[in-house]
Amino acid sequence: MHLTWSRPLFAPFLPYKFTSSSRCISKPSDSLNSSWDLVNPQMWTRHNVLEWIGFHVEDSRFDASLLNMNCCDMDGITLCTMSKETLMSMFGSMLGERLHHSLETQKARYGELQKRNLFEEAFEVLVLECINTLDLFVSTATDLSETSPRGTHLWEFIRDILIHPEKNHGLMKWEDRRDGVFKFLKSEAVAQLWGQKKKNSSMTYEKLSRAMRYYYKREILERVDGRRLVYKFGKNSTGWRIEETGY
Repeated sequence: MHLTWSRPLFAPFLPYKFTSSSRCISKPSDSLNSSWDLVNPQMWTRHNVLEWIGFHVEDSRFDASLLNMNCCDMDGITLCTMSKETLMSMFGSMLGERLHHSLETQKARYGELQKRNLFEEAFEVLVLECINTLDLFVSTATDLSETSPRGTHLWEFIRDILIHPEKNHGLMKWEDRRDGVFKFLKSEAVAQLWGQKKKNSSMTYEKLSRAMRYYYKREILERVDGRRLVYKFGKNSTGWRIEETGY
C-alpha cells in the first residue's frame, strides 16, 4: 500500500518543507549539515535513514506522494545489505539509483577512514615500540628511583607501578596477583607519567592502551574480556610474581 508523505507523519523526523500544491519538496539543504552525513551508514538509526532519503527526495524534486512509507522504515544495517536492484524496486528507477550511488559513496568514504585509522594505530604502536627498543640499547640498568618506576618497556613500567604501589599513589592495583590480573585506577595519570618518561607531552591512555596491544601476540600482556581497564600479565612476562620479587 502506498502512503502519502504528509507533514504530520514526517514532522518528527525531517525538517523539510513541502509546497502546498504539488507535495514536492522545496529547495534542498546542504547534506554536510545533515546528521547522516557525519555517521558511518552501518551505524545509521531509523532517523538517519529517513533524513537521508528525505534529502535525496528533496534534492531530486521527487514526488513524495509516490513513496511507500513502509520502505523508509529501516536502520543503516538493513539498508547496507540492499542491492541497487532492491533499492530501485522499492523507490523507483531514478530515485533508487540515486540512493544506491549515495549509499555506496558513503560506505566507501567511511571504509577508507576506518582503514586510515587502523594504519595510524599500527604505525603509532610501531613507533612506541621502536622507542622502547632504542632505550634498551642506550640505557643501563638502574635501581628504582624514589620518584619514578624503573623499566625500559611499557609493560615493565606498568609492572613496576604494581609492585611498588607505595611510590605511585594508587595509580593501579592488583585484582588477582597470583593470576597476574591488574586494573588501572587512574588511567590518564598513568599515561601522563609514561609520557613524562618518554618526553611525550601528548600521551593519553588511549594511546598507551594501543601500545599495550603490541604485547598481546608476544604473550606478555593479555586483555581481560568484558572488564574495562583490566589486563593480565601473560606467560612471557617476568618480575611480578611474589616468588620472583619476594614481596
